[in-house]
Amino acid sequence: MTPPATATLAPATLPPVREATPSPTPVTYVVQSGDTPILIANKFGVSVADLIAINNIDPAALQIGQTLIIPIGPSASGAQSSALMPSPTPTPLEIRGLNVYRTPMGSLEALGEVFNPGPDAIGNVQLEISLLDEAGQILLTVPFFVAQEMVRPNATSPFRVLFTDPPAAYNRYTIVPLRGEVIDPAARYANVTVTQSEGAPSGSQFRVYGEVANSDTVNAGRVLLVVTTYDPDGRVIGYRQTVLSEGPVAPNQTLAFDISLASSSPNVARYAVSVEALKAQ
Repeated sequence: MTPPATATLAPATLPPVREATPSPTPVTYVVQSGDTPILIANKFGVSVADLIAINNIDPAALQIGQTLIIPIGPSASGAQSSALMPSPTPTPLEIRGLNVYRTPMGSLEALGEVFNPGPDAIGNVQLEISLLDEAGQILLTVPFFVAQEMVRPNATSPFRVLFTDPPAAYNRYTIVPLRGEVIDPAARYANVTVTQSEGAPSGSQFRVYGEVANSDTVNAGRVLLVVTTYDPDGRVIGYRQTVLSEGPVAPNQTLAFDISLASSSPNVARYAVSVEALKAQ
């Protein structure tokens, strides 16, 4: 018999695929510096609501060294996950740069980005992709988060979803936003900016290097850098994220970066670099 199709969020480092199957042995995780419920949930391919519910935690009060139980399996909390429900108040997110294609291995990869045209920063951005057959019937639906926890005004954050074994009847897709909540960046994030960057082809990859600086008056903690590449039509053809530092990064301190990434097409027309940093604890 042909096994059912599975879909997994594919981070930039492309770790082995995790399948959410029930297990009698609890899976645990020790909270590291800079961790948040969204980052931990993305790491294990589970919902934020299930993670919070099964551990009975306050999302704003995670402690370094705290051990969390990872809810493996569907609706491990026993209740419908609020992370899969639409936001109470819709936010003006735009989905653009879509690039859905077959890989040489027969998988189906979906790349794109969200754009925040509004005046406020938006967090907890979650989208949903559905694969449809020729008649428009849904074959498979997968919710997922974008690369960054926060999307600032007039900024973007990329995403990637990899279907390792897409349904044979797949004909087209839809991608819609599920969540996006207005947040106050000053409450949690330090103001770290990209001060310079250069990009050029490097063999079969694209190399981007430069510097970021802490332009805030407080120490920055975990600094996450995201590089996105685009083709001439504006489609996202690749992205990579990396942690430059776990902190602390003092005010006016700079960090150098040098990143190479693969793209779905060698024809890179432009690239974008964004950075996100937590305030140091």
